[in-house]
This record gives sequence, structure tokens and C-alpha cells, in this order.
Amino acid sequence: MTRKRHLFWFTAALSLLASPYLNAQGEDSSPLENTSWQLVEIKSSSGTVQVPDNPENYLLRFRLNGRAQISADCNEAGATWDHEGNSLRLIELVTTRKLCVAPSLFNFYIMHLQNTQQAELGNERLTLSTENRLAELIFEPYVFTPRF
Repeated sequence: MTRKRHLFWFTAALSLLASPYLNAQGEDSSPLENTSWQLVEIKSSSGTVQVPDNPENYLLRFRLNGRAQISADCNEAGATWDHEGNSLRLIELVTTRKLCVAPSLFNFYIMHLQNTQQAELGNERLTLSTENRLAELIFEPYVFTPRF
């Protein structure tokens, strides 16, 4: 009986200690957390627009704890992300470096992701911008659809 009582009090104390931390995490979370996006176009300030042949090959997933999972054509990448207001930074970006079959947007996509400074979240659209809007990455929500 004593062991059950100790376990009960230990669990109760742990819950009390953890609850402020868990509540604070919920309040500070970004609307991007646990969302997945597919690239639909890259716009440059010169007016050039690049559209991926298959948007599902260019995914950006904002995971918990500031981690991002990225698909970039034939490569995979990961990064740490920080979103506050309209400011978004992807840092510590690491990627595989396979040579993708042309035409590939891999280099442009990764370069612009690394230089992202702003995010605009609209209705069914996410726009990431580099400094002075030299480039914009435009995404739509990604929903996994199994193919048989």
C-alpha cells in the first residue's frame, strides 16, 4: 500500500511541476507548427516565375520543437525554424546532395529557404520571402494521398 501511495504522490507532484511548462508551450506555439506545405512557385524580384513539375517533390513540414523536415526534389533536408510575428528563420539547414535530374529547382529552393526572413500565412497559402523580397516561395497545404 505504501508503494502505491508513493507512486500516487510522485505522479501528482510531477503533474503539478510539468503543467506550467506544458501550458506555456501551447501559448507560444506558432500556427505553422505541425503543418505541411508543398511548393507551387518561386518568384524572383526580376519577374521570373519557376513552377515545379511535381509540387509534392518540394515539401516543407514544420514539426514540433522547432524542427523542419524538407523534401527538395531528389534530396532530403532538415533545419531548425523560429517563427515570431511575420519573422521566420530556417537555420542549421542540412541536406543530402544528390544530383537531381533536370529540370530541378533543388538549388533555388534550398538557397531561398536558407535566406528566408518573412512568412505570410494566408487562406490556404504560405508565402516565404527573402530579404527585400528578392525571392518569394509560395506554398499550398500538403495533404498526403496514398496511391495504389
